[in-house]
Amino acid sequence: MAEQKETPPGGDANVAEGYALQERELTQPSLFPTEEVLLPEALRSMRKAVAAIHTVPTKPDVQHTLNSRRLFDACVLVAQIDIRRREKGFLDRVRSERISPMFEVRTSELARLGGIKGSNLERIHSELQRLYEMSLQWNLVGEDASTIWNMQSHFLSVIGIGKGAKRGLVRFSLDPEVLLLVLEPSNWATLSLQVMEGLGTEASYSLYQNAWRYLGTNAKVTAALPTETWVELLLGKSGYLEYGPNGEKKVVRYGDFKRRHLLDAMERVNSVAALGYTLSLKEIKSGNRVSRLQFKFEPKKVSQSLLPLTWPKDVITALEHLGFGPDEVQDISQSRSFEEVAESLVKLKAAEDKLKATGRRINNKKAYFQGILVNVAAGASLDTLEHERIEAEVRAQEEKIAAQKREERLREGFDRYRAESFAERLFDWDEGKRNALIAKFEEDDLKRGGVAKGFVRKGWNPGNGPLMALLRDWLMKHDPAGGEELLPYPHQRSYESWLAWRLDTAGDS
Repeated sequence: MAEQKETPPGGDANVAEGYALQERELTQPSLFPTEEVLLPEALRSMRKAVAAIHTVPTKPDVQHTLNSRRLFDACVLVAQIDIRRREKGFLDRVRSERISPMFEVRTSELARLGGIKGSNLERIHSELQRLYEMSLQWNLVGEDASTIWNMQSHFLSVIGIGKGAKRGLVRFSLDPEVLLLVLEPSNWATLSLQVMEGLGTEASYSLYQNAWRYLGTNAKVTAALPTETWVELLLGKSGYLEYGPNGEKKVVRYGDFKRRHLLDAMERVNSVAALGYTLSLKEIKSGNRVSRLQFKFEPKKVSQSLLPLTWPKDVITALEHLGFGPDEVQDISQSRSFEEVAESLVKLKAAEDKLKATGRRINNKKAYFQGILVNVAAGASLDTLEHERIEAEVRAQEEKIAAQKREERLREGFDRYRAESFAERLFDWDEGKRNALIAKFEEDDLKRGGVAKGFVRKGWNPGNGPLMALLRDWLMKHDPAGGEELLPYPHQRSYESWLAWRLDTAGDS
């Protein structure tokens, strides 16, 4: 990349001599009220955690193409690479002075980063013009899948196409508020040329782009977003959406959308060899209508030698020596870039040497490396990586993981206790009463398609856990009084009551 320059809002256009320059005055207000948002160096902390940022064109007649999506991501990548090289405190200036960094890059390099083949510069310039003119709706989605902010802004505030001696170069600038968003790498899928070559449709690229942002979640699932949100993310404002007078959205012909676009996009994403996971679809219904869609990451059964496909062996070996298993290396390779991982390994060694000189040591190198990696991805330089802060972040993460595992064990304990209590009480019932309940359940199940038929064949006995669970859930829904008769105590029905009961009984014993 050539030298980057920065231009303050309304700055002198002469810095762009040699370019056909278009510039949008940066007069729009801050996207996020300052009293609601904490903005440290790479937008790493907000009062409510942000799981992902989704962008959709605001006008139905101006839609993304596959290449405009790719150039969008390529511009994000150029910005992230450049900002990491800048001096400490630069982002504070972006925030306080609203300066607009001017990024300069070869058109061919921008196309390469976006996975766009061919050497047709005019096509790239045309797509950049499309991005410049496009107004976008920015939805910040929280970890609970709720939309925190729903704002509108252009992506590019300045675009310059090189002429004469500058031919083959492009310059672009982002609005400072947008820049602060895109500098947080966890909000954007890690770009891989191997992945993008396998995604030949707009819907499949968008599905990869928006779903893979959730790969780092412990449960390995995306947020359960409204169906209309996924339709808009994959296709923009299409004929599969109807808009009400107050901006409300409704999905129409969902079955056709699923058959023609969603399943095809999933098949294309799942067939990419460079990805270590496939996506499975969960449809969440409200009555008979599919109201939300969620995607779960299912690990592929592939050999370790294929993952990651393009990384040097010594880097993989270094990660293995730190204690990362094949699956963990695979996850790192698909959620972080090679450059970030390599830089973090170098900084880990430097930190270790620095601590040794003062008679200290790193207690958990694996966790410490993960702490450095998060900071490197957020743009931290070596002199900002303070040992005490990294150690504090590592401890906080370890405590969070330990708490999550403890919660999972407790949930499993409650589920097991409830299942055993239900089965024991059911088979203590009068036989005639029990058989009447079972007959009613089987009759209703046949009407609903025979979901329980396979489990019924294994016999009605306390050890048939799946069948007991189906009967219990059906009973609590259709006959709550009957359900409470079989689970008469609050601690048999409620997880919170069970926790309190465990504490009480533990104190008694």
